[in-house]
Amino acid sequence: MRTLMFLPAMAFLTIACGTTVNTLPPVASPSAPVGELVLEIPEGLEVRSASYSATMYSDVSGTSGTFGVTTTSVGGRAFVQVLAVDRATQEQVLLVYENISTRTKPIQVIRFRTAGATGRSQ
Repeated sequence: MRTLMFLPAMAFLTIACGTTVNTLPPVASPSAPVGELVLEIPEGLEVRSASYSATMYSDVSGTSGTFGVTTTSVGGRAFVQVLAVDRATQEQVLLVYENISTRTKPIQVIRFRTAGATGRSQ
């Protein structure tokens, strides 16, 4: 009897805690106008190239059996990667954007510098 009382609580916790991260832009209908997003580029950088990539995945959780509850959700992660060059120093920079529907600034800025005279990166 205790097991039967425990199962609904477990099912609720599994569903409530198993949310899927989804940063893909919303799907547009064929008749919708063309979507336009503006991303901010830090001052002094010149864009050399940009790429967009997205990965879909499914999240399955729960237990199997007579009283088991299994949930499935589909999500995805979308990224925009921008390769830029600092106009003043000629240093190469990689800007990574995620969740571009709501964020306009990069989530990560990676700077590429040449190694020092010893050959090690700093």
